[in-house]
Amino acid sequence: MTKPKLFILKMPFEDGPGKFWICSHCALIEGALSVNAHWCDQVDVRRIDFPKPRKEVVDLLGEANQWLPVLVLEDGKLIKEPNEVINYLADRFGGAAVHP
Repeated sequence: MTKPKLFILKMPFEDGPGKFWICSHCALIEGALSVNAHWCDQVDVRRIDFPKPRKEVVDLLGEANQWLPVLVLEDGKLIKEPNEVINYLADRFGGAAVHP
C-alpha cells in the first residue's frame, strides 16, 4: 500500500546572507507531527531544502506546485492548507486535530 507523501521544508533555512527562517505553515505541521508521532508510521514525511527548484517536488507535481507544505494522497489529490493537512491526518490515522 502506498503511503500519502507529506512535503515540508527543513527548518531553519537560510534566505539571504545570515538570515535564518522558519515556515510558519510547516512549523504548525511539525508541531502536529510531534504530538501525533504515530502518523510518521503511516505517512511518508519528506523534509525538503528551501531553495528552488525543489527537484523532488517538481518531479512529482510539476514546477508550478513547489509551495510547501503539501500532502499528496494516494489518488494524487493535493492538500495544501496546513489545518486541512492536520485534520485529514487526524481523521484518517487518529490523533489530535486542530481545535476549531
